[in-house]
Amino acid sequence: MTTLSTAHDVKAWQRTGWSEQARHWYRQIEVTRRQWEPLSDGVLDLARVTAGDRVLDLACGVGDPSIAAARRVGPSGKVIATDLAPDMVAFTAQRAAEEGLTTVETHEMDAEAIDLPAASVDAVVCRLGLMFVPDLDRVCAGVRDVLVPGGRFATAIPWRPAGQAMPRLIGAILAALDLPPLPRPEPGSPGIFSLADASVVSAALEGAGLTGIEIRPYTLLHDFVSPDEWLEFLLALNLPLRLHLAGVPEARIRGTRQAAIDAMRPWIQDDGHVRFTAYGYYAAASRPAG
Repeated sequence: MTTLSTAHDVKAWQRTGWSEQARHWYRQIEVTRRQWEPLSDGVLDLARVTAGDRVLDLACGVGDPSIAAARRVGPSGKVIATDLAPDMVAFTAQRAAEEGLTTVETHEMDAEAIDLPAASVDAVVCRLGLMFVPDLDRVCAGVRDVLVPGGRFATAIPWRPAGQAMPRLIGAILAALDLPPLPRPEPGSPGIFSLADASVVSAALEGAGLTGIEIRPYTLLHDFVSPDEWLEFLLALNLPLRLHLAGVPEARIRGTRQAAIDAMRPWIQDDGHVRFTAYGYYAAASRPAG
């Protein structure tokens, strides 16, 4: 089990870890799209992305939000897909090329150090990535600087951890392996639920000089075709869990399947699908027009 002590450690872990996970994310593209496509649409709607816009996608992963944005802005717009992890960026570029989306540019970029000209994009979006940045204030300041006057920022963030199904499944896997629970992040440290308090995000947006701040709760219905699909999805995409499992043989991890299925029982439906609700919120704001 690995622990992280400094922001530098976090960044190094994220850059290496997310790159190593990128191929797993790529293999899960169709499952990911099915689960999280509504959130891509949600952040694009709140950012008021339309034809001809220039859009910056922070923490693009393997490109779902960027691909959705490119379709929306059309041939007269542009999408700049960025991620800290180089392999994530590479897969996004590959997907854009495969789909013939020539308006997608990709850059390896730290969300805390947005390396673009001031006032150069109409919208900035970040789907399920903001909670992993060590310095939220720096991100928000960078977002403000890169937006044109009147430009919009929108993000989607998980909250209500006690009501989520995922922690229960992770707990069952770790218990079956006789491992301790995932460590709780220190206050202010990055983590899946580190921004569950929406007031923290509101304060950072306001402190950066963004206005018209909106917080909108969302519920997201996850639908996996089988317990095995959910388990594969979790093991492929959840980097904190993979870090926690470092050194555990893959065969032993796979041996937790029955314990994992038992933990899923409340959400397994008569048709064999696993369906449950996840909770989160959108946060949106604008750079003042004046």
